[in-house]
Amino acid sequence: MKIRRIAAAVLAVTSLVGGLTACGNSSSADSGTTVKVGVVGDSNEVWDQVVIPNLKKEGINVELVKFSDYIQPNEALAKGDIDLNAYQGYILMDDFNKTHDNALAAVGETVLNPISLYSDKAKKVEDIPEGSEVTIANDSVNAARGLLLLQSAGLIKLDYKEGTNPPPDDIVSNPKNLKITELEASQTARSLPDVGASVINVFMALDAGLNPKSDAIYIEPVNEQSKPYYNIIVSRAKDKDNATYKKIVDAYRSDDVKKLIDKLYKGAVIPLW
Repeated sequence: MKIRRIAAAVLAVTSLVGGLTACGNSSSADSGTTVKVGVVGDSNEVWDQVVIPNLKKEGINVELVKFSDYIQPNEALAKGDIDLNAYQGYILMDDFNKTHDNALAAVGETVLNPISLYSDKAKKVEDIPEGSEVTIANDSVNAARGLLLLQSAGLIKLDYKEGTNPPPDDIVSNPKNLKITELEASQTARSLPDVGASVINVFMALDAGLNPKSDAIYIEPVNEQSKPYYNIIVSRAKDKDNATYKKIVDAYRSDDVKKLIDKLYKGAVIPLW
């Protein structure tokens, strides 16, 4: 069953207004600190209804800065254009840090968002037509995650080193002769009417009116291998102990937020506290 678009960004947190460097002024919270936080997608209801109002009571003003892909928010954070971001897992941050001198660090964990496989052409994985096009996100981390999902669904087999991000070239078995196409993450859901199947993350799916629990034909397994995909609130490495940022993490990891997540997502998003 399709659900209406849910504006609830379980990953979005707060933001700092332009000239204010929240990176150091944790003590200024009482006088009205503003923190600028990068998020991806339009689902921001959790923050609008619970997190932002609660932080405002503590003198912390939250400004969400929206991005449409998974690359710009880390670039913007590293450059100081924003103060935090809240959209990614450890694996994406670590991948960014490899080429950016370990510029970023996790302030706290938030949720796990299992990715899912959707199809307008098949009701079960085994019914995906032979020779179909299958779309996945095009950034290296989410492309690899998409391929691993297709492997766990039994559609392909990969030959890769554990702990690395396998590219499509690592596919060694493809019984259905699927054509794997990489798209910008925001385009994966839009591609669904035109392809055999698409790997779509939770919030891109929700923005498109899809619910993983009711609409997906396969959901990523949750097990001990899931930790690299835990969502995190991220700062520049030098600011990871900033007291204001810690308060933002605490405001997110609250009972009220957990209740709203459960109400909105019906188990599609898993709180990590």
